[in-house]
Amino acid sequence: MEAVLFDLDNTLVNRKQAFEQFSRNFIDRFAAAHNPEHRLRLVEQLRAADRNGYREKRELYEEMRRTLPMREEGTTAEDLLAYWFAEFPSCTVAMDGAELVLRELKSRGVRIGCVTNGSARTQYAKLDQVQFRGYFDAVIVSEEAGVKKPDRRIYEMALSRLQARPENCWFVGDHPEKDAQGAASAGLRPVLLLTTPAESGPLLPEGTLTINKLQELLPLCTGPF
Repeated sequence: MEAVLFDLDNTLVNRKQAFEQFSRNFIDRFAAAHNPEHRLRLVEQLRAADRNGYREKRELYEEMRRTLPMREEGTTAEDLLAYWFAEFPSCTVAMDGAELVLRELKSRGVRIGCVTNGSARTQYAKLDQVQFRGYFDAVIVSEEAGVKKPDRRIYEMALSRLQARPENCWFVGDHPEKDAQGAASAGLRPVLLLTTPAESGPLLPEGTLTINKLQELLPLCTGPF
């Protein structure tokens, strides 16, 4: 094995947990909630509109400006977007077992990469919040790369930077299409971190390994590739 590459959100960092915290902070800062029940409905409205991160952020916060009851009438979509960039990374928490896995792979001399969709500003800030950036030999963010997962080119950029051959590399992620299918199209062995039972369905490429927690990756890496 030459290298293991990782997705970021809901793989190395718990994006769902972070957005739950951010949503509560956001509603408390900007929305005019009438009572605790109304506040919870507004939090859920934001979480649903976010689509688990698969939503263009400007579009999201323009919608929130139109649809949420604002605490201050003069608040703009730009204000909401600025709050996102300033505050969301600080809500980042590591996925259980993530640092242990990264540290152990590093100690074995395995090259480590990260391939993630998103803005460079936000994704690097998340890595810094959990102090993971130093573990990586290559970090590829879609905004900088000009191409997004599952396009095979973004994986090939990472492999080139790592100077690794795809047949000797694994890719660990949580999304059947963007991670497993995308990695397989570039010749890497996909490892799917299951966060819901539906993710083990027919979308997975042949040969995909599945794990329920990151720590399960380590014994897999000790066997034949």
